[in-house]
Amino acid sequence: MNTHKITKKKLPAFWLILIGSILVLALLITFQPEREKVNPNHLPWNAHYDETGQLHALGLVLNKSTLRDAMALYGKDVEVKIFSSQNNENKSIEAYFPVMYIGAIKGALALKIELMPEELEQAYNEGKAISTNPSGTREISLYGETISKYFDHPLSSITLLPRKHLTEVAIQKRFGEADKKEIQSDRLPHWFFYEKGLEMIIDNEGPEALQYSTSIQPTPAVKQAQ
Repeated sequence: MNTHKITKKKLPAFWLILIGSILVLALLITFQPEREKVNPNHLPWNAHYDETGQLHALGLVLNKSTLRDAMALYGKDVEVKIFSSQNNENKSIEAYFPVMYIGAIKGALALKIELMPEELEQAYNEGKAISTNPSGTREISLYGETISKYFDHPLSSITLLPRKHLTEVAIQKRFGEADKKEIQSDRLPHWFFYEKGLEMIIDNEGPEALQYSTSIQPTPAVKQAQ
């Protein structure tokens, strides 16, 4: 009597790897970690003045919050430079976060640090390198020990550069109707939202710029009506 051995065919290695990858992916989707909830006050369209006249924007309070506060929110990957005109006038010191997130919003962040004129001049004299950008503005790089002196100085303005282009419909949906719209010398539309302390520069060929400053605020008449 002849007996036949039954042999099981093995799956090729390719199929084993593919099936394993699918199972791992399914497990990752099923057990995704819960995303950290975003504080609504940190969202760009929720900037506002409080009852004392302080401007809250992106989780910071202008003229009160510091670079150290910004680093606690947006990480320590920050560059600090001094900017000036070609004749060394109009100096300012700014911190720049090349990549930051507010929930699903990805962008870059520029913060102007408030210094006394003599402090700014000292920081300028301590600079390690000078370069000129295409617009003609001079950029002065600083040593780390110089930068650390200014971690606790207040921030006087905030500029958010979102990576994703903002359509007019999206702006009106999130920010509401602008209080004022005008074309300025850069030939770009500038939209002003006074109650948010916001000037929005619209650029269809590049990222929009959302600039928060206490120089942008409701008129006295609007304040009294509120």
